Amino acid sequence: MDRTLFDPIIGHGRLKEQFARLIDEDRVPHAMIFAGPAGVGKTMMAIAVASALVGRRVFPDLASREGEAVAGDKDDAFYLAPLGAMLKVDQFRQLQGELALQGEAGHRRVCIIDHVETMNTEFANRMLKILEEPPSGVCFILITDQPDLLLPTIISRCARFTFDPVSDEEMRQGLRRLKGDGGNWEEAILWGGGIVRTVLSYLEGQGTDKAHFALDFLTITAKHACPYAKWLAVSAVLTDTETTEILGWISLFLRDMAVLRSGAGRDYIRLKGYIHEMTELLPYWTDDAVFGLSQVLDEGLEAVSRHVNVRLVWDYVCIRAIRLRGGF
Repeated sequence: MDRTLFDPIIGHGRLKEQFARLIDEDRVPHAMIFAGPAGVGKTMMAIAVASALVGRRVFPDLASREGEAVAGDKDDAFYLAPLGAMLKVDQFRQLQGELALQGEAGHRRVCIIDHVETMNTEFANRMLKILEEPPSGVCFILITDQPDLLLPTIISRCARFTFDPVSDEEMRQGLRRLKGDGGNWEEAILWGGGIVRTVLSYLEGQGTDKAHFALDFLTITAKHACPYAKWLAVSAVLTDTETTEILGWISLFLRDMAVLRSGAGRDYIRLKGYIHEMTELLPYWTDDAVFGLSQVLDEGLEAVSRHVNVRLVWDYVCIRAIRLRGGF
């Protein structure tokens, strides 16, 4: 196989070698689950594997095809993603229609299904049936940030590949390979926490615009006379995506605040540009409050991913934060 197909992917060297070996030995499972954090490179790896299986690069313009029920690349590669909040059964019916057509003799066909955890019961039942009796020469790659939401019957019929956050050294190597020598990437790598998409967004000057909301949340819940009413007024216009970003930022600030209090040193701080603001907040947040709120934020992120109304999410997070601070 052409191993250069994996070159655009930062990190995951072990998985690249594993997939290359499976493809070379013609031992690729008929169904695979790619599981790991959002933004870590699962979809890019799926496209690279699909390209290797069909013998050419597929979906070079995938970003421009958002909103298609089933995006196809000729008749041997297909990509499904949620329409709105979830995958719809009509998408799977359309995919089945495509698969019923005869592909080019001797070639594998690959179906990539992104955010597979969002499928409804009918979609899951149809998928389960096709996984039990897979069409000849067809490979399914199911991508998910939340594998625990998948049906055990589907998990049992797939080979699972876990994508961990990328190590700092692999991130440096990948950035050097893709962007050339001479880049100063340390702050982006520290901030990104092993998430490739986050690091690249940071380098492009994006992804930091929600930091002030996170600092406002920690400041308001610590110092304001009426923190509950104040924060709910601030958060009233936030979308699901913005809420997810802000909750993630709050988690990063709490992590660095814990590091500051431990005395571990500046080298371990990810958000070095905010050391002054975090130092000012330290007297208001005890270790117990920091760790307790970190757990609450994880619960909030899971609630947003399950499409709970963001007003209710912020209501819960705000009340718990105030109680952890000793309020109410």
